[in-house]
Amino acid sequence: MSLERFLEEAVVNRKSFVFYDSFYKAMSYLNDKEKIQYIEAICNYSLFDITIDMDLKIEAMFALIKPQIDANIKKRENGKKGGRPRSINLKY
Repeated sequence: MSLERFLEEAVVNRKSFVFYDSFYKAMSYLNDKEKIQYIEAICNYSLFDITIDMDLKIEAMFALIKPQIDANIKKRENGKKGGRPRSINLKY
């Protein structure tokens, strides 16, 4: 199955993600083909939990930003749990 076909049928895990300006600034060192691959890698991982095949240069850059994406995903999932319960103030 092609990636395009898979994405058409995939259930979107998330509808949005944070794209930091540091991700954008890193793209200034890439040519147009590499930029597309870099953005596709970020989007596929952030939205669908899919890691695509990448050129070595893009894979190295992605390895640097993946922990930030993972932290953002975890933060969002933890936020859905409702946060810390209120403390009860017992006064006698």
